[in-house]
Amino acid sequence: MNFKTNRQYLIFSLVISVTTSLVIALVLFFAMNSVDNQNKQKERLEILQKFLQFQSSAEALINENTSLLKGYMTYIEINSNISEEEANIYLERLISNRRTLIRNIGIIEDTRIIWNYPKEGNEKAIGVDLTTVPSQRSDILKVKNTLNPLFVGPVELVQGGTGFIARFPLMKKEQYWGQISIVLDGDKYLAQLEKEAEELELNIAIFNEEHFPLMPFYGDIEILDRNGLVLDLEILNKNWKIAVEPYDGWEKSSIQFKGLKVITILFSLIIGYLLFTLMNTKNKLNHQVMNDYLTGLHNRNYLEYYYQVLSKKEEINNDLIGVFLLDINHFKKINDNYGHKIGDMVLIEFANRLQSVVVREKKAFRLGGDEFLVIVSGQKDLKDMKYIEQKIRAEVVFRFIYEDIDIEIKPSLGFAAYPDNGQTIDEIMHIADSRMYEEKRITKKQYTEEEYDEED
Repeated sequence: MNFKTNRQYLIFSLVISVTTSLVIALVLFFAMNSVDNQNKQKERLEILQKFLQFQSSAEALINENTSLLKGYMTYIEINSNISEEEANIYLERLISNRRTLIRNIGIIEDTRIIWNYPKEGNEKAIGVDLTTVPSQRSDILKVKNTLNPLFVGPVELVQGGTGFIARFPLMKKEQYWGQISIVLDGDKYLAQLEKEAEELELNIAIFNEEHFPLMPFYGDIEILDRNGLVLDLEILNKNWKIAVEPYDGWEKSSIQFKGLKVITILFSLIIGYLLFTLMNTKNKLNHQVMNDYLTGLHNRNYLEYYYQVLSKKEEINNDLIGVFLLDINHFKKINDNYGHKIGDMVLIEFANRLQSVVVREKKAFRLGGDEFLVIVSGQKDLKDMKYIEQKIRAEVVFRFIYEDIDIEIKPSLGFAAYPDNGQTIDEIMHIADSRMYEEKRITKKQYTEEEYDEED
């Protein structure tokens, strides 16, 4: 396995490991988010149940107070000539023994206040035409024109302070005569709501529908920023928006699951690292088994497997398989004269040159020592093999220069082909080996004659 293949396998191992880590993390995140969402839904359901209790209390406080007006309205409608004094006596008996939020009750003829109970402290309001009060004009006219009850608030009161006002049309002889209003103490009502919310362990913010979500008249607007639930509350015919959250916020499950997510990330990274290590170790072991440790070329172990795969393919395609066997001449002398370090450097350079020969479908092997083999497939003619042999010879005949060492490197080469010279790799290598040693014998004879001539 060459450097490029090894690098590709490392990238492949890294991609598989990272992908596995991501898949594990996503699966665990999905599972945790499902559990987290279930917990959040359960928590929100609990908050919703508490809100229904809060809603019931908020409505009951208003209904308990406004229901008193029904008897009073009937009394006035029946007794058309009733005086203010008689009306006040009736109200005194009606509410004296009850704890109410009622701040005052007013009788409005058309749009002008004519009576107020209690009269003390509310004298300023008597005679005021409410259409001249900007904050109340539209409400007064709305009840007059629609003949429907209306609940408003909080509003600034003519007699000072704030309140919630329930207005009902007052009819005489089936004709609009005026209105009756009940003013509830705004501070007391909101205090009651706050107490109820505390008992239910709720934080709330209350908006008039037309002011939502910009301006609550009670509570903390930041509840909306903290993912508070937004629910509807209808008081008489007035719609409120209520933002609700748990008293301690929504943080309980979030903190727990943040910690679990960190652990999940670490677990996924560990699995990914172990998988990468395992694949990388397997790659190294395969490389050691199938490749030469010194040059990185394939070794004899891989040769038999590769040849079997190749021969089946070429048998179908009717192509040749060329086997080039090479042996470096006088390599023993190189080791003897310059040492094994230089010998190893020569082998590495020789292997690199074999690898650099540009031939399609070529693999290079080191069989051991200074013996190398090149297999070329996909060729149709022996002439093509002869051309490839020339390219190999041109590349592997060179001068090795290192510091003050200058050595001429020249191998002997033997060629054989499948199926012309045999069927098995051993048969073909036997022919190639014979031809290589014949060339080596001739080369050695020439070398000896040259050496003899130099001595002469």
